[in-house]
Amino acid sequence: MPEWKDEIRRRLAGSNLRPEREAEIIDELAAHLEDKYDQLRAGGASHGEAVRSVIAELGVTDLLPELQASEEFVREDAALDGAASTGQWFVDFLQDFRYAARTLRKSLGFTAVVVLTLALGIGANTAIFTIVDTLVLNPLPVAKIGELGAVNTTQKKMTAQSGELQLISFLNFKDFRDRTHSFRRLAAHSNPMAITMTEEGEAHRIFVEIVTANYFDTLGLRPFMGRFFFSSEDATRGVPAVAVLGYSAWQSRFGGASDIVGRTIKLNNTPFTIIGIGSKGFKGLYAVFGPDIWVTSMMAEQVLPAQQRNALNDRAIPLFTGIGRLAPGRTLAQAQSEMSIVASALEKEYPDANGGQSVTIRPLTEAAYGPERQPLMFGSALLMAIVGLVLLIACCNVANLLLSRAAARRQEIAVRMALGAGRGRLLRQLLTESVLLGLLGGLFGFLFGYAGCQYLWSLRPAAYAQNLADLRINPSVFGFAFLVSVLTGLFFGIVPALRSSRASVSEILKEETHTVGRSRGRISLANALLAGQVAVSLVLLVVAALVLQSIEHEYAIDPGFQTKYLTLFMLYPGQAGYDRSRTEQFYKQVSERIAGVPGISSVSWAANLPLWGRKETGLTIEGQEQRKKSEALSAVVNTVDLDYFATLGIPFIEGRDFTKDDRDTSTPVAIVNETLAGKYWPGQDPLGKRLQLPGGKEYLQIIGVAKTANYQSLGETPQACVYLPLRQNYNDAMILYVGTERDPSLTIAAVQNEVRSLDPTLPMEDVRTGTKVIDQALWGAKIGVGLLGIFGLLALGLASVGLYGTMAYSVSQRRREIGVRMALGAGQGDVSLLILRQGMAVVFSGIALGGALAFLIGRALSRFLYGVSASDPFSLGGASLVLLTVAFVACYLPARSATHVDPLVALREA
Repeated sequence: MPEWKDEIRRRLAGSNLRPEREAEIIDELAAHLEDKYDQLRAGGASHGEAVRSVIAELGVTDLLPELQASEEFVREDAALDGAASTGQWFVDFLQDFRYAARTLRKSLGFTAVVVLTLALGIGANTAIFTIVDTLVLNPLPVAKIGELGAVNTTQKKMTAQSGELQLISFLNFKDFRDRTHSFRRLAAHSNPMAITMTEEGEAHRIFVEIVTANYFDTLGLRPFMGRFFFSSEDATRGVPAVAVLGYSAWQSRFGGASDIVGRTIKLNNTPFTIIGIGSKGFKGLYAVFGPDIWVTSMMAEQVLPAQQRNALNDRAIPLFTGIGRLAPGRTLAQAQSEMSIVASALEKEYPDANGGQSVTIRPLTEAAYGPERQPLMFGSALLMAIVGLVLLIACCNVANLLLSRAAARRQEIAVRMALGAGRGRLLRQLLTESVLLGLLGGLFGFLFGYAGCQYLWSLRPAAYAQNLADLRINPSVFGFAFLVSVLTGLFFGIVPALRSSRASVSEILKEETHTVGRSRGRISLANALLAGQVAVSLVLLVVAALVLQSIEHEYAIDPGFQTKYLTLFMLYPGQAGYDRSRTEQFYKQVSERIAGVPGISSVSWAANLPLWGRKETGLTIEGQEQRKKSEALSAVVNTVDLDYFATLGIPFIEGRDFTKDDRDTSTPVAIVNETLAGKYWPGQDPLGKRLQLPGGKEYLQIIGVAKTANYQSLGETPQACVYLPLRQNYNDAMILYVGTERDPSLTIAAVQNEVRSLDPTLPMEDVRTGTKVIDQALWGAKIGVGLLGIFGLLALGLASVGLYGTMAYSVSQRRREIGVRMALGAGQGDVSLLILRQGMAVVFSGIALGGALAFLIGRALSRFLYGVSASDPFSLGGASLVLLTVAFVACYLPARSATHVDPLVALREA
């Protein structure tokens, strides 16, 4: 038997290893060479042939040149040769970092694939988190938001149709402010409302909020330029008309003019002086939509429509939401108790206006979303979960790549362990590489995410882009991207690092002698990761398919009115300074002129936009007055002109339409929908019955019953509606409804010309077809579906690339096995089937798991889906078919390359 230890000792001469370490290495390598020698002799080699082969392997396979150069590497970088820890954390970290950087630089292809994979996953997460952070986590850039509460009126006797919250009248607000002490400041603001702004002779439609003078101070805001309101500017009527312009409106409508402060503009034909620019990023207290400009409450008469101009004196006209900042030591619960006492007193003092009303206080963070809170929260949670799954797929992909790479680095790991690297030190070094990859992926992912956010936000409706929330890249977004990058690096790196750091030198060297390719344990783990990727991909594809079908069904919803041949023109003549006589004459002239335009079938006017119905609470049904005391009766109220029902194609169930005879001097009348008639007069003839609107002075006689339509959202639960005749209910802010005989876009220009011939100064920027109204109603849902589709395809692509990479690597590592099989008579078809069977087995197991998960998730989403079952077979079957097709291609390509293995070459290489 040759003296292997003498040979190894001779070759290590001059390596400057510590004696104890040199003895350990000699023992380990001698045992390996002896095993190799015994194997060769058992295979029939002579003594001389076996010795020569082992000596040759000692110079190549066992990496002795690297061992002999170890002292040089120690001096350059202790991490390279696996030296023990220096005991200084920062020094060790720098060593690990430098070595990780050099290692990754030497494998640029591997590094690029990993970084790109992680960048896609982290980029998707960063993009969605930026949106969620803007709309949900930090929706309002105000000071100490936890101290702020929103104050609204509510009905004591709630019903499903009465709505939860209503606005507060100006007089009630003043009483709340004067009689309570829980808030150190109590301000108020209206909802954004459309008005006409004229500047240098050009009229534009903008949105205004009426606020009290202490509004900005209560929120803790500072002006970007100029100043906010003085209390004296909101004390009495007749004060100078001043306004604060929003930052976005200043940039978009005035080009950021430096001389904007002091400039005079006209709002609804009334001159206002701009005294300041609002804080950058502040767009009011609604998280999604905000105004362009703010005016004081004393200017209400100048900006409100005719039916609300008495809001400062009429306790029955709701206008404001209160905003209070808590006094030191007070809580919202204490403020609620105090406000409720005042509300009860006001109900007794003013029963006609405040009967059945109470007050509620909510945290401003909750009130910021309005009725969109629940769908916004659900959509945000769903998207964050989905991009989290996409990142999970990316991590599994990278983990598989690292497992494959670890197999190729096993001898390197063995050498470093032989040179004294402990398991903890080695584990930390490998995790440093993983975290560095994660940080690189996070850097590019942040850039991808930012670009994705900008693209997504560019899809906002252009007419209202400046009023919608702006995405904010703040420190929390950077922190999120950094945290995700580090955690991602740890997540995908921990398993490969643990596996690599567990083995001993002798085990690794013996495995290199006796086996080829990855061990069964590594194959099982890789297959488990692949199956998980397939399962998650299927879940995302199924969810996207379910939501897509839901949107398609929503488009097919019958809203109760025709939209194909409908155009809407927002004119609002009262905002141009028209008095009542001129406004009524304008309505009449426009209707007559447009009715004569070729292609126009009907013309009418209405106060409400489709799907933007205005609801009122506090109806009184004649003969059912006692019912009003037990429940809050509410209904959508819409003022309409002649031919409104014909223009929208809403049929009558019974009774008649409004006529020219329904005017001020005749009996007050109304038309109700079948929902209201069936609810309050079941089994009776509603014609001739009477009802009274909130704040109304007289009862209205019902002359007709129209079919129920959708008034506030598509597919809504049927709700009551009352239609009032324009000739008995003057309104100077009506919307022009035009029915056409063909594509409405072909008649828009002709209608605009007719209106301009009557008054060229009226703004006509806001024109919408019926189809556009439906599109806007579903805009958020469409964006959500688009994101789901993108992330589903991204997950599919990542899983497919991972499957292909793993299968291709498996084929490359099994070349000897494949060569033996082919040498023993296996045909190309047999080899191809072997590889395909291995890959598709993983795919089918992933689909089985993903199908079960998709069903459970579908059940959870069912209440948010419209017209589609959570277990829809087309969604599950279609997604499974797509995934199977792509997976088959990913498995077929490596299987096809396996059939081209030359048995002789494979055996010789082995």
